[in-house]
Amino acid sequence: MTKKELSRWSTEELENALYSDTLDRVQKRQAEQILRERERAPDRKLARRFYDVAAWTLAFSVGTFIVALIVLWLVATGNRLP
Repeated sequence: MTKKELSRWSTEELENALYSDTLDRVQKRQAEQILRERERAPDRKLARRFYDVAAWTLAFSVGTFIVALIVLWLVATGNRLP
């Protein structure tokens, strides 16, 4: 059985197969790897959300800073805002 076939199994089926020793050594290692990857998936999603929020916050603050600089430059040169 290949890793691709094992990945189609549910988490519960993989855990039951590991505990009942129905898999050979290679399949056992692959099943454990699949279970570890499934455990890390929520952490990756959470990290991606934090990264996205931080990127949007940075972009907003930089954009606001640039607009403020333009306004200050217009006021300093004596130009009127439209």
